[in-house]
Amino acid sequence: MHNFKELEQEPFDVYYKTISKAKPAKLEAYGLNIALAGREGVKVTDTGGRRYFDCYCSGGQQVLGNYRHEVQAAFRKALKQYDLGNFILMSAQKAALAKLLSEVTPGNLKHTVFGVGRGEANDFALKLARGASGRKEIVCFEGGSHGQTGFALSASGDQRQEKHFGPLIPGIRRIAPAVDAVEETVTSSTAAVLVEPIQSDAGVVPLPSNLLQAIRVACSRHGAALIVDEGQCAFGRTGLLFECLRHGVQPDILTVSKGMGGTYYPISATIFNSRLNRFMLTHTLIHLSTFGGADLGCLVAIATIEIIRKNRLWENARMRGAEMAKGLQQLAAADPNRFSAVRGEGLMLGLELTDAAAAEQFAAGLAAKGVIALPTTLNPRVIRFTPPIDITAEQTTELLDCIFAAVQN
Repeated sequence: MHNFKELEQEPFDVYYKTISKAKPAKLEAYGLNIALAGREGVKVTDTGGRRYFDCYCSGGQQVLGNYRHEVQAAFRKALKQYDLGNFILMSAQKAALAKLLSEVTPGNLKHTVFGVGRGEANDFALKLARGASGRKEIVCFEGGSHGQTGFALSASGDQRQEKHFGPLIPGIRRIAPAVDAVEETVTSSTAAVLVEPIQSDAGVVPLPSNLLQAIRVACSRHGAALIVDEGQCAFGRTGLLFECLRHGVQPDILTVSKGMGGTYYPISATIFNSRLNRFMLTHTLIHLSTFGGADLGCLVAIATIEIIRKNRLWENARMRGAEMAKGLQQLAAADPNRFSAVRGEGLMLGLELTDAAAAEQFAAGLAAKGVIALPTTLNPRVIRFTPPIDITAEQTTELLDCIFAAVQN
């Protein structure tokens, strides 16, 4: 049996030999060549005993802070009675979560297929749109990021991926996030338009309401499916339960993932309307996921969503996000030669620096003052802040103090 206590004290050599030497070397530039040990709430502790505010949260996955006791209690209770279940068979747990999702999601989204991660949810969404329409063309946007699997990767805007892994899946048309580009590109050949309401990996770029509304109009006019990817936005992070509510836009397909697992279980969902479900009725078992909708994961997700709803935590995200944004704007105004912009919604915020080198240096300064926050993948000039949405007012003040201290570092 492995001695995890021993590994927690000195995991680095084993990690370097069996996982990666390059990844820790990259993280070292951000002051984060560390291994996590303890974690509780909005903070984590490394193996050396240093505590950090976690503002990365596994790419925003941890909507709730670590060890939220209600989620932990639900998980413990579930472990006494259930396991993963049999993915191909029905269960009360799958049914209960699917019913809950149909009740809380916007519009007329009544049907769910479960997965494990964001890429898997978007892969199925694009497969469903092609299958239901008989069309092959997918329209997506420059700056979009939808996951690391086949369809999702092909629809993302990371040019490095195409360089090293191409050719990617054909039939993908990537356009500028602009109304005129949408009106020119979406036609009767389009199966779906895939969009993030906030392009998180591109530097936390909120898309304007008129663009999202134009996409909805174009999809309705030409019979294409509107897929809204809320893998990083959903379940309160941006100050609303779902970000598309801000724009009055109802998707045909909604993908959700990161926020559902309550820090305890990987689970995602693709939720869609009855028109698209006709394809599934006549093509039974055409898409399967071995671990998607595991009974344990469904119970954790139900507990997580109910905690967010009961406590209206999207309102806390909105208030704490406004406090953080105000602090970051003050920081940027005080040093315009170093900081150029602050943007985002709720507790998905981006602080843009003048160049990537300055952002890397600032990330290291943040780590030195006890804050984990990293540059975004597609725009390394931007430091993204996505702390858990149950962060308190007092913790937000303390976090801002740490960020201001990092400027002086």
